Amino acid sequence: MRLPEAFFEERRRHLLSWRRGPVFGEVRADGALHITGPGVPDPLRVELGADAVLFLPSREAVAGFHLDGTLLTVLEHRLDGSRHQWTAQLTGAGGWIVLDALEGIGERGETCVVLTLQDEQGGLVLQQVCEEGSVQSYVPLTAGELVHWDLTCDAAVLRSERGPRTPQLRLERPLTSEACTTVTAHWHDGCDGSGALVDEDGLLCIWDLRTGELTPAVQPAGLIDDVRILRDAPTRLFVVATHHGTDAAYICDKATGETWGVDGVSGGRLRIRAADGRGIGLYQFSTLEGSSWLWFGPGRLEYAAGDVGPHRGRASVAHRRLGDTPALVYLPQREPRAVVVSLHGGPESLERDELRWDGLYRDLLAADIAVIGANYAGSLGYGAAHTRRGWRNWARAFAEDLAACREAAAAWGVGPERMALLGGSFGGSLALLGCTLDHRLAGAVASAPMIDVGRHAERAAAAEEAYASWFGERFELGDAREFTAARLARTGAGQRVVVVHGDQDDVTDFRDSRVAVELAQERDLAWTLVAEEGTGHVPSSADRALARLLRVRAGLGHVLETDVLGCDDGTSDAWTLG
Repeated sequence: MRLPEAFFEERRRHLLSWRRGPVFGEVRADGALHITGPGVPDPLRVELGADAVLFLPSREAVAGFHLDGTLLTVLEHRLDGSRHQWTAQLTGAGGWIVLDALEGIGERGETCVVLTLQDEQGGLVLQQVCEEGSVQSYVPLTAGELVHWDLTCDAAVLRSERGPRTPQLRLERPLTSEACTTVTAHWHDGCDGSGALVDEDGLLCIWDLRTGELTPAVQPAGLIDDVRILRDAPTRLFVVATHHGTDAAYICDKATGETWGVDGVSGGRLRIRAADGRGIGLYQFSTLEGSSWLWFGPGRLEYAAGDVGPHRGRASVAHRRLGDTPALVYLPQREPRAVVVSLHGGPESLERDELRWDGLYRDLLAADIAVIGANYAGSLGYGAAHTRRGWRNWARAFAEDLAACREAAAAWGVGPERMALLGGSFGGSLALLGCTLDHRLAGAVASAPMIDVGRHAERAAAAEEAYASWFGERFELGDAREFTAARLARTGAGQRVVVVHGDQDDVTDFRDSRVAVELAQERDLAWTLVAEEGTGHVPSSADRALARLLRVRAGLGHVLETDVLGCDDGTSDAWTLG
């Protein structure tokens, strides 16, 4: 199995628990959940035909919830291979659809499950059920997704999404019906009467669920990505933050105000994939180190190798400031013979060391091609001024970023004619824009680019009104806008441009890409459209992930006029668009 396929399949796994190693749940081709790992009988297969399926960490069981009228039947498949069934009689007239299930805490501190039910008129009701048969019903005051339920502090937290804006969290009182408290923040975790939030300014905060008071917590360095409250020490938070393009884990003590790094939990990308009373499970992956699984528990840190091994070469990666442009710079063992400037999507995202492009950087490094992962003006993680530097001024701001990348390449002896731009989604838009700004560049590969930002904004605003003002703050949407097919199809006569786009993309418009390519070809420009039949914005299967990698890589070979690529797995593939 090639790296893109292995990485795709590994990312799809659910980390359920840790028993001398990771315990995974994976939905396979038969539509069932297959559970594997130490101490788990083989095979342990769970059908997913229930109205809702939820892993219950407190019981180490995958529970299926079957609703027949008002009778709820719960079938638990426990990790030791045993099964357990119980029932509860819900209150009300029935006729519901089960929308969600969440593990919560009842009024006496007992573990329970809360079902979100929708009636025939579209109204919502929350019903708390426990194995001993007790049922408690609550109708939320307004619609939203239940993210936390703890009746020991009379708290139900519901989240209302607002498109591109920070969600609103509403604290309701199911027992006393007291007035609600609303805050604007991202919910991450709740325990012992407290909620861990990140507000709209990116600050870590503690929400007292008893009083509704929101207070700032100690802030680790970098952009906060995820937070969990340690169950064995509820005054302490386990925080993953991105600093200088790489992730690290920290412990923040809200009682003392102290923060410190977690030894052995840093580097590359860190994703929290499980958290319960026994510890926190993480998936770690990076371009050079490959992938691994970690379990951070009381007094211990355990490790298991992932399916992606380390890079075989002796390449390096370092965070650098190229003028005002922060970047992750990947250098091959030998002197670079070309440079690829990689541009993340978003724009409000950032370049991290996270096996970007499914391992493509490894293949480039093996071919003695350096990679500059640019956190261009508009990116997150470097302060509000850097994020806003590109707003309504993308051409000038990106020209500055591009100049900084050219200077870095020149220091390695690489001229602009040996530089290619690579971008996905909005990064693809910038890759095309960059070629219009500097005709000396070799060209660009744009994957699923956002060609016409104005049209994209109109479509987004039709689905969610908040997008209208969001795009208006960041882009010129009138006649002066920089991102249209007519503007982007003005690259240099000698530049080679490859656009790779799935014809089933429901995020960016394949038709806009086709219009741009046809317009460029009418102008006798060397543009090529590679249409991915049946593929969306993101590949939906391992074979489609591999196919996109090969197409993007072939596109770079075409742009840089490179014939053969030495792959990280020891093979050699021709760089052809055929």
